[in-house]
Amino acid sequence: MLQKLRFFSSIAVLYVLTIGTIGLTLYSSYLFGTPVWAQKPSIVYIKPVPLPPKVTSGKPVHITIVSSSIDLAIDDGSYNANDGSWTLSDTHAQFATMTQPANDHAGTTFIYGHGTDAVFGKIGSSPPPSGTIAEITTDNGHVFTYVLQAVKNYEPSDTSVLQDTTSGQPRLVVQTCTGAFSEWRTMFIFTFEKVSL
Repeated sequence: MLQKLRFFSSIAVLYVLTIGTIGLTLYSSYLFGTPVWAQKPSIVYIKPVPLPPKVTSGKPVHITIVSSSIDLAIDDGSYNANDGSWTLSDTHAQFATMTQPANDHAGTTFIYGHGTDAVFGKIGSSPPPSGTIAEITTDNGHVFTYVLQAVKNYEPSDTSVLQDTTSGQPRLVVQTCTGAFSEWRTMFIFTFEKVSL
């Protein structure tokens, strides 16, 4: 008899605990909203973030314009604001280091040099036609190919070509002095065609 009493007591306790748990869950749902275990799973959409474009670039160290017999090493060049002068070489071209390195993404790579036979005199005295190919070799072994689109003369005080060298399609601008008294800054504007890795 005592065993039956214990058995039914245990059943009653379990019954009370079960009813209490259900009641507490329902009451808390009423007070605090749907319990977590009863909520429908929500779908989270993650917008993919585009990867930054892969840019191939390098510092110019050599320029070739085969049709005009231009085959020159390129040194770093800079502008001295104190006296208004540019770094120049008697035998090499110069890369204006404040402009963009040769690249396949954006901006202007600016190469300049004397209008002498040893540097850019051949294209200054006899400008090549549109479609002429120029190649820039970089310090990391890339070869960038450009196609001549335009030849323009600027006064020495006109630096507009250097005002924004970071945006736009990648291009190469080659500058040399022309005219009887070197009174013009002639710009050879090339557009990027390809790069060999």
